[in-house]
Amino acid sequence: MRKEILRTLAYADIFDYPLTAEELYRFLIANKTFPFLLLEDILKQIKQNDEQIETDGEYFFLKGRKKIVNIRQKRKKWSEQKVKIAQRVARWFKLISWVKMVGITGALAIENADENDDIDLLIVTSKNRLWLTRLLAVFLVELIASRRRPRDINVKDKICLNMFLDEEHLGVPKNEQDLFSAHEVCQFKPLWERNNCYQRFLKANLWVKKYLASSLDVKILRCKDPKKENSSNFLLSQSLNLLEYFAYKIQVAYMSSRRTSEIVEPHRIRFHPQDCRHWILKKYQEKLKKLFIV
Repeated sequence: MRKEILRTLAYADIFDYPLTAEELYRFLIANKTFPFLLLEDILKQIKQNDEQIETDGEYFFLKGRKKIVNIRQKRKKWSEQKVKIAQRVARWFKLISWVKMVGITGALAIENADENDDIDLLIVTSKNRLWLTRLLAVFLVELIASRRRPRDINVKDKICLNMFLDEEHLGVPKNEQDLFSAHEVCQFKPLWERNNCYQRFLKANLWVKKYLASSLDVKILRCKDPKKENSSNFLLSQSLNLLEYFAYKIQVAYMSSRRTSEIVEPHRIRFHPQDCRHWILKKYQEKLKKLFIV
């Protein structure tokens, strides 16, 4: 299990993020679960003497990396302010009946955002309402907060509407199911939800247990999918579906000249002009080699 601990600390070290014992257990990079008491026993041995792992009594980190404890403490204070902004903005999305969940992604979700970082939000919508929701979300954020735009240089505390999913496409596609995405799923922090959307999100991503076996609460995953809602006004529903189609076509056409590596699909949007997945996983492998772990 010591190798699993080293792998976990190596991955967290990429983000200057030391881990508590509880966090080590939650994000332990392993494809099977271990008893928490076993982890505690090993950590007690590490506290006494270990050539590759250090601790300050609360956090664990790789040898010689004690400085990241101070970095994490600073980022926690900055993150607390950003979360307050995110919560204030997220509440307004309740006005849009098609929005099923709003949450924080990335470093902010684990209180590890830098002072000048923006605020990344993930929004889940009803089926066939994703592109209409995006239009309304953009207008709403323009009215109540500062929205990040593609060419912005100063992005501090700006709201970035960087990911949209509809509630029937909550699972990460198979070609993106890796350690990086597993962390993104497990770190996601919902701000509010409707119809057990967060539980369904976790249920749709059980694959993460291949990488982070102890990351999900089994009790949460026993939830049932909600019953399909029947529209009381068929004509209105079909009209909105038509508007959704045009909203999709118009927005995709508008984005076409600016797109790089963003994912733009009828049921999923992910605005990450620079996909950091590959360099993070590469950096992780490099750290494992230095630690003599293959």
